[in-house]
Amino acid sequence: MRRTLFGLLCCSVVLISRAATGPAEILTDKSSSSKVLALYQKTLTAAQKDPPPLGGLICIGSSHMQLWKSVKEDLAPLTVTNYGIGGSRMTQAAELFIDNLAIPFKPRAVILYEGSNDINAGTKPETVLANFQKIHRKLHAALPQARLYVLSLVPSPGKRFEKIGDLRKTNELLAKECATQPWMKFIDVTEPLIGADGKPKEELFKPGDIHMLPAGYVVWKSVIAPIIVPAETPFEHVK
Repeated sequence: MRRTLFGLLCCSVVLISRAATGPAEILTDKSSSSKVLALYQKTLTAAQKDPPPLGGLICIGSSHMQLWKSVKEDLAPLTVTNYGIGGSRMTQAAELFIDNLAIPFKPRAVILYEGSNDINAGTKPETVLANFQKIHRKLHAALPQARLYVLSLVPSPGKRFEKIGDLRKTNELLAKECATQPWMKFIDVTEPLIGADGKPKEELFKPGDIHMLPAGYVVWKSVIAPIIVPAETPFEHVK
């Protein structure tokens, strides 16, 4: 029964994806899960039924983005819509999210958080970079005036922190890639989450969890808002 339900879910999402973008290989990739696909389908359906305002900012990414519940207040007065999908990876952002949850709604900027699930699963930083390149090339080809803000990877505590080397390597590659284009901006939210002892600050994370407490998002706001809000506010005023 589970296999039958999963098969039906995959088929339904494949149909949606093909109608919107063409490629559907990502939906049969081992990185996919029924939970991610179901949330993607639900998010896409809701977005198509009630589209975000044209010319606003759209957030895409994994659970750290999805759980940024205060993003609208943190980036006020900007118009922000959050389409984060927990459990996702840069591959899915490249093949599904940028095509269906961003470009069709013509945002003037996209905020991306993706990659920590990739690294945790053993994906090489270079592969994460390659998928990121797909994202920014698609965005720029479709919306050449749009800007892309890329958040560095969260250094979650526990076993995930054992891969801090790959995490920092991924950040380095993403930062260098963003530096090649004036319309892309890399924002380091990694180091502010790490204490003087070189470990994730416990007070910023849920006990026994990889996700941040509201205090972690206060740190995000302190780093992200001073960069994005001044850069985008002039465009907000002329909408």
